[in-house]
Amino acid sequence: MSISIPANRFMTMLRLLPRWPGFISTAALKDKLCVAGYEVSLRTVQRNLESLQETEPGLMSRKSGRESSEWFFEADAPVTIVPSLDDHTALAFELADAFLREVTPPETMVALKPFVAAAGKRLTNRSQIAAAKWKDKIHVFPLGLRRKAPRIRPEVRDVVYQALLDEHAIRIFHASRGKTETKEFVISPLGLVVRDYVVYLYGLTREKKQVLAFALHRTRSAVVALNEPYVRPDGFVLQDHENLVSMPIDGSPTLQLKMRMDQISAVSVRECPLAGRQTLEVDTSDVDGKGFILRADVPNTVELRQWIRSLGAQAEVMEPKFLREEIMSDCQTMLERYR
Repeated sequence: MSISIPANRFMTMLRLLPRWPGFISTAALKDKLCVAGYEVSLRTVQRNLESLQETEPGLMSRKSGRESSEWFFEADAPVTIVPSLDDHTALAFELADAFLREVTPPETMVALKPFVAAAGKRLTNRSQIAAAKWKDKIHVFPLGLRRKAPRIRPEVRDVVYQALLDEHAIRIFHASRGKTETKEFVISPLGLVVRDYVVYLYGLTREKKQVLAFALHRTRSAVVALNEPYVRPDGFVLQDHENLVSMPIDGSPTLQLKMRMDQISAVSVRECPLAGRQTLEVDTSDVDGKGFILRADVPNTVELRQWIRSLGAQAEVMEPKFLREEIMSDCQTMLERYR
């Protein structure tokens, strides 16, 4: 038979009960209730928990001694959210599930699953509400040709993501680009960088104490190195190390670019400016009056060359001289190949 529980203590008890694989003993729950201001006996807590089992789906217990029990919600038990989910909060859970899956630790996604299920149920029951239809009104796709993301070994992904959360050193076997043989590294994982379709793990190596980027799809195995210390460099900022995966060119890290471009290309860089300083003005030497001059501070990278080549005949590098000559050489090589 159910036993009446004061509402405030009822809510506190629910908040203190963990989801599996976590658990809490009856005695530990009693102590936490006392800290929260509820002076109750162990027997009262036990009776309250037994009563909650009749009304709360997924609330489980197991014996941990002759007179003690451990309590937990099943991993996939439905969640009780107070206040209840509104439409936009439910939508936020659904979008998080859709767009963060590839860059979120698997255990985190598992923890999110009951909330996503509750969100889906909420939106399904309110299918005529505008927010419920929002997912059908968003489509994200990449610039350029659509490509398949390289496969990351699930066992590697799980170890790496958990080590990042727990800040544990790991031992990995990794193959460099274009090679089949692997090399062993002991690293302190510092963060993940997602670039286009590739997920990179940034890690501080044990041997040389340098930060390197490892494409996770080329990592063959990973295990936690419990006997190795975890080291995070003082002042380390993940964003300051973009160059590890952006393929910089030897020489100055930045350059001052000056380009002629047609109207279509000019509209593109006006609407989506380059990250650095940029100016765009009419090219007074253009007889048609439709040309523009772009001046910008840009990173000196392979990606810059790829972007310039993608503009084709719609653009012309004017400065710096070495870059103009480089693009000219590329064009001449292409011309020879197409003859």
